[in-house]
Amino acid sequence: MLLFWGSLLCWGLLPQAHGEAQHLLFLRISKDQVETDISDLLSEHRILDRVARIPVTGATGEGIAILGHLPFVKKSLSRKSSGLDLSLVGDLLAGKSLPLLGQLLRAGGLIIEDAKGPEVTLQVLSDSLLQVTLRCKLYLSLQRILRLKVIKNIRMGIRLEQTGNKTQVAFEECHTPPGYLSITVLERMNFLLVNEALGMVTRVLDQALPFLLQKIVCPLATTLLSSLLEDLLHIHLSRALSGPEDFRYYVTTTEFTEDAILMKVLLVTRCGPGQRAPRLDLLAPQDLPKLAQGSMADLAFRVDAYNDILSCLYASKEVCVDPRDPTAAYLIQLLSLRGLDPRPKLGAEESHRLGLPTPLRFDFILAFEQSPGRMGLAIRTPEPPTVHLDGHRATVIQQGSLMLLRPNGTPSVSVFWKLLSKAMFSSRNQNLKLQFTPYSTMVTLSTYPAGLAKQKERLKAFVSELLRRVFLPRHNELLGEQHLPLPSIKGISFNKACMEFSEDYMLLTIPEE
Repeated sequence: MLLFWGSLLCWGLLPQAHGEAQHLLFLRISKDQVETDISDLLSEHRILDRVARIPVTGATGEGIAILGHLPFVKKSLSRKSSGLDLSLVGDLLAGKSLPLLGQLLRAGGLIIEDAKGPEVTLQVLSDSLLQVTLRCKLYLSLQRILRLKVIKNIRMGIRLEQTGNKTQVAFEECHTPPGYLSITVLERMNFLLVNEALGMVTRVLDQALPFLLQKIVCPLATTLLSSLLEDLLHIHLSRALSGPEDFRYYVTTTEFTEDAILMKVLLVTRCGPGQRAPRLDLLAPQDLPKLAQGSMADLAFRVDAYNDILSCLYASKEVCVDPRDPTAAYLIQLLSLRGLDPRPKLGAEESHRLGLPTPLRFDFILAFEQSPGRMGLAIRTPEPPTVHLDGHRATVIQQGSLMLLRPNGTPSVSVFWKLLSKAMFSSRNQNLKLQFTPYSTMVTLSTYPAGLAKQKERLKAFVSELLRRVFLPRHNELLGEQHLPLPSIKGISFNKACMEFSEDYMLLTIPEE
């Protein structure tokens, strides 16, 4: 005799021995997003603050670090306490040796009043070499004569070196390229000396700024960029997610593309021996659709790869249906081949909802509950759901069976069904979840008792009702627990990601904030 099921559903886990499976995914981070990250980082650390309000030439202590790098002033001519030792440079001030320096000093010094930026631009030179240009804006004044805006660039090369499953960042030379210096006159305070003073300033800055910017900006910029890129290129799982024995991410290769940093990511999941075997990924990264406009990053995977992952995550459950449920009671009587009671059993509203021609009422349920050999229903779904792509839409198919459980070891009766629904994806708390949409479902019957051929449509209507109302809520709950943990990357959150589809790929896209 079967045990009485007091709740609507009971769940029984079918245990499996777990092994491992590997799946290939592609993680792309937009070049624009990397530019923004670098700009924010340099701005946060106020990388140009050290060059604000200091003289390029002059007699203050602050100018010493700069004077030491001017090509025409030796270290022996400067003292840390008082700046330029005027007793040693009488000839310079008299204009006998270096008239440019003498004129600038007599004019009161060339002062950097403020510094903005740097503005960041990236240029891909090859799949492993990236050029970073820092555009520095300096606001200078030649006292009582000119006030200027000066733009000078710094360039550095970033090279990727792959060692095993780890990407290393190596820096090429950080330097100011020759031949580019933009000077804009903001104010002219002495019109008689403008042309001559501007010529002097241009020649001095063309020699002085490379030393100034390289000395102050390059060391800190390379340190900050190295830290930022290592955080971006080395992904991991959040501590709140499943442990390393269940999921592991490895970056196998990294390359620069026209619009993104592209990483091939190997996901290792637990997987039972009887589950779907992973397929070999035959498509190259260049087959990926372009990174969506306005997205900061995406995680791309083929639909076959996702189905393989879903298979490894899926743990089969058995749903035991309460026999007192009106739909279940009708199916039990129908599958037991006793024939329908000719008396009315369902109300008109219920029959209309199920699409049945004749109102029926379940008076037989009471007698059924009092029978010594009570029968029941179980819904079984041993195979995982499968996602299909149709253009830019995704549907999910679940196959299973509805079994009539008879007492005393009598052979059971089964109806095999296939349920199709619109696939709904959500990413919350660094997890990707798949859900069925209950009111977009369509059910077909593949196998059912031969004696019910004439009542196939009625059987289908009741099976559909039972799956939609009883099975799907619990099945969605199960799939919500068997979610895919997403990689954790500094500065990038999947919590607001949305799922996009192409012909072969599923794209979990993170929009710009």
